[in-house]
Amino acid sequence: MASSGINSSFSATPIITSAKLNWKNYLSWSSAVELWFLGQGHHNHLEQDASMVSEEEKPQWQKLDFQLCAVLWQSVEQEVLDIMRPYKTCFSFWKRAQDIFANDIQRLFDATEKVSSLKQVNHDMISHIAKARAAVEELKTFFVADSLESINKRLDKYYMVLILRSLHSDFDHVRDQVLAGDQIPSMDNLVTRLLRVPTLVKEGNSTDVIETAAMVVPQGRGRGRSTRGGRG
Repeated sequence: MASSGINSSFSATPIITSAKLNWKNYLSWSSAVELWFLGQGHHNHLEQDASMVSEEEKPQWQKLDFQLCAVLWQSVEQEVLDIMRPYKTCFSFWKRAQDIFANDIQRLFDATEKVSSLKQVNHDMISHIAKARAAVEELKTFFVADSLESINKRLDKYYMVLILRSLHSDFDHVRDQVLAGDQIPSMDNLVTRLLRVPTLVKEGNSTDVIETAAMVVPQGRGRGRSTRGGRG
């Protein structure tokens, strides 16, 4: 089905949101993008590509899609755009953003941490529930998938995060190597790596942290996110 208003064009570049996509705000950015496309009547451009449009309507549909994608480009920070620039259709841009940000193991770790550490600090129930709802909604974005296979893969990552969270603080370096790696291991691979980590030998009050080649992975995805402080 073609978009409504398929012959429309923009006289000036609209602004989807003033909070451009960075490495920390995917949830709010994606919500703003969806709302904007719904309001414009073009949400189907996020869900389908030109191959799903009739040959008769395809030229005009593609023209509008390129215009909409140009608006999407303006909604992300420059360092994100440098990665997303090859994607010139709304569908490919939207799906690639989901792959990068919604499936990110570091973000999943942070979202899980946020939910697990929720604690009401005063008697302000409204503020606490609002914070809790926001944390839960962020975590839920990781489990949106098109197939049972995709769901199982994401659950596999979630279980890995739970294991990484359970590690002793002396093994924070091991956890950080996994979170910052270019390649995300499978559950079986993670378990194998963890079992190869040498036992730490403590002498007096000092702890000798032994790096292991079994845990070394390629450097992080260019964002320097492996500098998380240890948790006692």
